[in-house]
Amino acid sequence: MRHLLKVILFVALFALCHSYSFNDEESLHNVTFPATYDRNLRPGENRSIPLQVNVTFYFKSIKDFDESVSKFSITGALGISWFDHRLTWDPAMYGGDLWETVIPQRKVWIPFLVNMLMYDAISEIGHIDMNLRLASNGLISWVVPNLFESTCDPDLSYYPFDTQTCILRFYIPGFLQTEINLMAPRGTMDMAEYSKNSLWDVTETKIYTTTNNLKLQEAVMSVTMKRRPVYYISSLLLPVAFLSFLQLMAFLMPPECGERVGFGTTVLLAVAVYLTLIQDKLPEGSEPSVAYLSYKLLGDFMVGVVMTVGIIVALRFYNREDTIEIPNYLKTFHKIVLGPRMCGFCAAS
Repeated sequence: MRHLLKVILFVALFALCHSYSFNDEESLHNVTFPATYDRNLRPGENRSIPLQVNVTFYFKSIKDFDESVSKFSITGALGISWFDHRLTWDPAMYGGDLWETVIPQRKVWIPFLVNMLMYDAISEIGHIDMNLRLASNGLISWVVPNLFESTCDPDLSYYPFDTQTCILRFYIPGFLQTEINLMAPRGTMDMAEYSKNSLWDVTETKIYTTTNNLKLQEAVMSVTMKRRPVYYISSLLLPVAFLSFLQLMAFLMPPECGERVGFGTTVLLAVAVYLTLIQDKLPEGSEPSVAYLSYKLLGDFMVGVVMTVGIIVALRFYNREDTIEIPNYLKTFHKIVLGPRMCGFCAAS
């Protein structure tokens, strides 16, 4: 029991001797941020060595992907870290364990990241009132949650069984790669907090750096996602298949009922409605081609027009008097379509 009390007393004394106070942290901030600190100058004591800025992304969710206007938006947090040689201290001078502190974003130099594929007007990443963490060795860790939007041209050739890849491209205006070097240590997005989307499944994410034609270095973040086709199969593909089957049923209706033309026209209008819905959903242009489903619906519409015209012509000849001779051009057309063997009645007529 006496030994246990000695251990507890030692731990308590150690905690009292090695814990920083409010005055220690206040003194640290006053010393670390003097009036001479210029937040407009990038860190780096040796200006011949570029400042390394590490970039990662914490993926939260897919907010929207509107193919008609080529708009892609996701929610998440951009994680950025770098060293500032001007913001270092010895923890032993501030209570012994003041290894990190929280500072406002507006007090330090931060990399001004801009999305090259912005959908709306240019806007700053982060907010002036946000905080970041500063370590005693000068390491600054900045996590910026936001709604990130970009333009994304879809390839809808196999819609609704398509796979899309959309990217975010960030760069720091005004700085060359010899001054700031962007790095992507992870290579992929952090998916630990990701929430699944009802329409899209994320299959792959990438983070890498590249240099564009303007000699500017970019941090590229790509998201590859596959559409979930269950909704589109039940609400689009199956109804279209049933409509195609109904078009053939018009020829099974007896001519005496008088509803052949009305039935064919109704099915034709239904196909036209689905064709309009597809055109409103999809963009006017798609690389490398528009959706094959659009061609299929257009083909169904053309077949429906031909079938409706054929029904009208067939009913016209069905209801004409038997004494009227069949015109020669119809006899010739009949021979071409069905062949001479099927046209023995033509010679008799």
